[in-house]
Amino acid sequence: MSEQLVIRLGSRAEQSISWLVWASHNQEIIASGELSGAEQLAELADRLGKRPVVALVPASDVVLKLVNLPAKPNRQLLQALPYMLEEDQAEDIEHLFLALGKVELHDGHYRQQVAVCQQQRLENWLTWLKDAGFSVSRMIPDALLLPELQLPACIQLQDQWLIKQSSWQVSAIEASWWGDYLQLAALPVLTSYSPWPEELMQSHQLAEPELPLALLSSQLPHNDFNMLQGEYKPKRQVSTQTQMWRSTAAIAGVCFGVYLLQLGLGNWQLSKQSDALQQQSLAVYQQAFPNERIVNLKLQLQQKLAAAGGDDEQGFLLLLQSLQQQLATVPDVSLESLRYDGKRSELRFQAKADGFQSFEKLKNALESAGFSVDQGALSNDGGKVQGSVAMRGKV
Repeated sequence: MSEQLVIRLGSRAEQSISWLVWASHNQEIIASGELSGAEQLAELADRLGKRPVVALVPASDVVLKLVNLPAKPNRQLLQALPYMLEEDQAEDIEHLFLALGKVELHDGHYRQQVAVCQQQRLENWLTWLKDAGFSVSRMIPDALLLPELQLPACIQLQDQWLIKQSSWQVSAIEASWWGDYLQLAALPVLTSYSPWPEELMQSHQLAEPELPLALLSSQLPHNDFNMLQGEYKPKRQVSTQTQMWRSTAAIAGVCFGVYLLQLGLGNWQLSKQSDALQQQSLAVYQQAFPNERIVNLKLQLQQKLAAAGGDDEQGFLLLLQSLQQQLATVPDVSLESLRYDGKRSELRFQAKADGFQSFEKLKNALESAGFSVDQGALSNDGGKVQGSVAMRGKV
């Protein structure tokens, strides 16, 4: 299921914030609501989980420009864009952030789409979301997501009217100035996705009324612009499941490496390198299982491989797979280390979580799945709770 959390931020922290969980696969609203200000974003994160966010920001805070270029754009030309725009800006260009859109070819001339925003305001938006625990994947001016089927188009969002006149020409007008703006703009017939104020005489046609954030969210697949560029470009996220499988593959790789070294010993026992290879095998094995006394390396290695990949229901892979399934139900628990005791068929792990309740939830989930669980002492560590847990085969 493909769900997105869309949050429309205000210009200032004390302004109201709209949010919506949107299911793009069937164009449905899963949940929606409003917050009184940025200080409530942390509560929203606790309710909905710290999932990636598409942030919509007021079009009144972002200026969209089409910059005429003297030639086909290249790296050097794009680096000069701030100086091309400097004379048009009321603020020092060094205090502004420029995000690049597409390049248009119009009447044989190249034009670069540029979004200009105060850098401090951009950083404020990102700080609000980061402090709440959200990871921002995209940031887009809200009016840019109005449908382009029938332009110009508009919709009322909170106390503003959003209007889109072309693919790269948008505005956000305070509701109290909407009538004056329409008189001055002398626009053709407007397509409105909100009920039209009766006192306004502007020519218009009403589209099917929609919840503003739902309409804007529905257009996300049709617009690939993202203000998060350069130093603000989102880092690639690695899922908990991927991290778990990487850990599993690393352990399997260590065992396989040791196994290959042991096979090499059988072929080279009469050579001068026999002793060196033996020491290498012992070192790798001790690194993988540091607390185990080595008596017969080959036999012990075969036992480990059998426990990790055999048909025994209490084996390593079964325990690891079951642990992974239960971790998915408690997403704030992250593993720090794993250790498997083949003799006891026991998987012991160190973990961190946001609170004591998370450990208790994981313990209950494992026990409900039929495993025997021993939970060690828990302690606070820098705002996190850490502890050890041991799980054994199904009882």
